Amino acid sequence: MPYINVRLIGKLSREQKQKIASEFSETMLKVANKPKEVTQIVFDELEGQNWAVGDKLYG
Repeated sequence: MPYINVRLIGKLSREQKQKIASEFSETMLKVANKPKEVTQIVFDELEGQNWAVGDKLYG
């Protein structure tokens, strides 16, 4: 069963998440022959203060 984890700084709307889930599920079906019904997608929306590149925090 495919598991896709989407991590990002900030928030997405419900509509944006639905569109991303649809596109990712369709890609897994086309490329890997994995049914949409078994593809799991998790959205981790983080605050910038919880993410850094090098010594720079985003928030």
